[in-house]
Amino acid sequence: MSRRQWVLGGLTAIGATALGAWFSHRRNSPSPAADGAADIVFAQTFPDADGTPRPMSQWRGQILVLNFWATWCPPCVEEMPVLQAVRDAYRSKGVEIVGIAIDNAEKVRSFRDKMSLTLPLLVAGVGGSELGRSLGNLSGALPYTALINRSGQVAQRKLGQIHAPELQAWLDAQLD
Repeated sequence: MSRRQWVLGGLTAIGATALGAWFSHRRNSPSPAADGAADIVFAQTFPDADGTPRPMSQWRGQILVLNFWATWCPPCVEEMPVLQAVRDAYRSKGVEIVGIAIDNAEKVRSFRDKMSLTLPLLVAGVGGSELGRSLGNLSGALPYTALINRSGQVAQRKLGQIHAPELQAWLDAQLD
């Protein structure tokens, strides 16, 4: 093989890698939220892990973090203690963090009790995926986190596991 063929082959490989990375980033990045997404959220009512209906409208006017998750999703399970700790630190400032489970009530209740979680965990089942899509999660992958500000605008979105410093930065920006 000539030197020219090696160079062309190398450039082709670099180009293919870059194109693959770009497509992967686009596929895994949240899309903009649908128009009126917060209104769609606040129109919903889901049962909590104990079966009590919980209207999303009860959190209108607060800074609301929605975390779409499932008990069978390892990064979702890993981030739950983080969400609980951040909720505990920010709740007195008008922040609520709500888990929207793409799961069933029995599994969510068992997980909540095992982890000693007090943040609201609502059971949306597969229907929660549609709500996530309206908030920009077109892939339906989990975990997915969205922040709705006090004005009812979707201010932040993240596909993938969220960590405390990132979530705290989102909240601090809303509280300033």
